[in-house]
Amino acid sequence: MEVIPVKVLILNNKPKFLDKGDVIATCEPVVDIVARPQEFSGAQHLPSTLENLQILNEEQRKAVIKLLNEFQDLFSTCDVDVGRCNMSQHIINTGNHPPIKQYRIRLSLARKEEAEHLVKEMVDNGIIEESSGPWSSPVVLVKKKDGSTRFCVDYRKLNEITKKDSYPLPRIDDTLYSLNGSQWFTTLDLKSGYWQVEVRPEDREKTAFTAEQGL
Repeated sequence: MEVIPVKVLILNNKPKFLDKGDVIATCEPVVDIVARPQEFSGAQHLPSTLENLQILNEEQRKAVIKLLNEFQDLFSTCDVDVGRCNMSQHIINTGNHPPIKQYRIRLSLARKEEAEHLVKEMVDNGIIEESSGPWSSPVVLVKKKDGSTRFCVDYRKLNEITKKDSYPLPRIDDTLYSLNGSQWFTTLDLKSGYWQVEVRPEDREKTAFTAEQGL
């Protein structure tokens, strides 16, 4: 009889006892599984995250694993898994300025197909929606360092007529001083953070862009 080793993970500090012959899992042959990226659960991505916890002792490691499993829905698991902030909406105050219409930039056939794919992907994932109105800005595709494509919209004309918000930015030296005495330093990077803040409904037509599929 073939023996298959099974790893058992305890997510708390209490001991667990298994008697000989206890059934802890079952398995069966699978012919094929096809899943879209957005169907992947956070639990499937946690193991790769936990590989970076080797510097922690066993007690710390268990505490972090428990925390990650408890809040795994807060982590992005793929490129199209983008969150949505409902705490505020972005306002584009253009006053009484008339709408700005710009014609789209011509793209090569290969880049055109790439743009169509990116637009469809964003529509399918609820990031953008079809529009109609007098405003339009051109699409610009930019290559990232890793060779992938960043979908951008040239909003320079729109920015020129938008009233600026004089929000006071913190001083760098004050921010560094506030870290005095700290022992743990962490970073937080939002997945496609630009897309996570909704635009106020009455301002959404101002963000319209022209693509092969339309406005």
